[in-house]
Amino acid sequence: SYYGKEKEKSIFKLTPRNSINSTGLGGLFVAETAEKLTAQQLVLSSRYKYHELSSTKGQAFYTSEEGDVSSVETSLTWIGKWAEWSITVPIQNWSLSAPRTFRTRADSNNGLGNIKLGFKYTDMKDHSYYRFALGLACTCDTGNSNNMAPAGSKDETTTKIFGCVTTKETDKATANLELGALLNKEDEDWFLYNFGVTYEVTDRVSFIWEICGEVAGGDDKDNMDMVFGFRLAPVKDFTFETAYYRNLRTYREYGWDNQFQIGVSKQW
Repeated sequence: SYYGKEKEKSIFKLTPRNSINSTGLGGLFVAETAEKLTAQQLVLSSRYKYHELSSTKGQAFYTSEEGDVSSVETSLTWIGKWAEWSITVPIQNWSLSAPRTFRTRADSNNGLGNIKLGFKYTDMKDHSYYRFALGLACTCDTGNSNNMAPAGSKDETTTKIFGCVTTKETDKATANLELGALLNKEDEDWFLYNFGVTYEVTDRVSFIWEICGEVAGGDDKDNMDMVFGFRLAPVKDFTFETAYYRNLRTYREYGWDNQFQIGVSKQW
């Protein structure tokens, strides 16, 4: 195929949609997928994300208040014969001026965020039009929660356990469903769900759309984002991506309405 190296025969062909997600594993922009990437290769990827802060726990900031967060997440991923392993290191910068909401003066900072370690078991059988994968990811307490909280770094270690199924809808389209749990996120266990579809616009361009959510027990504690964007493979083993996130429901301590992302990945 044009995109990437040859791999074992599968119901899925490699297209520009096949790249690294925000956890550092093979997937869409947010969700993990069950598609098996070419084994015995190393992937270096990096994503830049930017959003303006606008709320806390669902309560909008006052008119005069503002803030923003920018992050560069760099992932190193090893695609093995039966699993994927990854490490993702975020460097973040934030500024916040919301004295009425948080009772603090305007401030800003930059530094290391919470590092993610990911694992996905991919050595499952292809069925007639679908396949499964499962794994876990750990968000480690490496960021300084006092200095980097507005950027999302908290004084906690959260473990994500997930399973996903990817289905072949047509020669150009796939659907993906991921279900799982977030353990010890803000001292609670959260249920997570991610649904996505992809469409191969051309041999070099894929469209991706996702609905991503997480729910804690009761009291409207849930986050939901709609994500859509494109991945482009202009040359072999290199992918460029751009994505837009629209928040639909938020219980984040430092909430936002819109987020923008660009990224690249290179395979060896």
